[in-house]
Amino acid sequence: MSSLGRKALLLMIPLNLLLTVWVWIGRLVFGVFGWFGLVLAPVALVLLIALLVTTILAFTQEGRPRALTGFQAGAQVVTWLGMLVFGTFLPDFGDTEDSHISLLTQAFGHDDAMLSLSYTIALVAALVTVVAYVVLLVSLTAARRKATAAVPA
Repeated sequence: MSSLGRKALLLMIPLNLLLTVWVWIGRLVFGVFGWFGLVLAPVALVLLIALLVTTILAFTQEGRPRALTGFQAGAQVVTWLGMLVFGTFLPDFGDTEDSHISLLTQAFGHDDAMLSLSYTIALVAALVTVVAYVVLLVSLTAARRKATAAVPA
């Protein structure tokens, strides 16, 4: 059992909930809230259900004390980091001229280059999150199958 694996397991429920809200409305912290609040609502629901699946798989793994493996913990941490970056850098848009802003445009000036960079960072973060989540899901499923195969019938 790795210390990171145990800590990641114990943080799964609170961080999964917090970061799902962050992905959905994180831009509100930076004074930006537009149409993505509506657009991302169903995405946040799907994300919440997906994270619920991996949380249940993680908490029902064999062994005591319960913990993620180092590989699973790494995949979970990368998933969280991707969600954090996505919620931080995704630009929002609205009905007014200056509502198409992001954290980068607020920090470094409102121009098309910063807006484009924000979208690029958010897209890469979304892809990293999806890949890390799939790796976590496959790892948890494989561990369950391995434990089931090891038990004689």
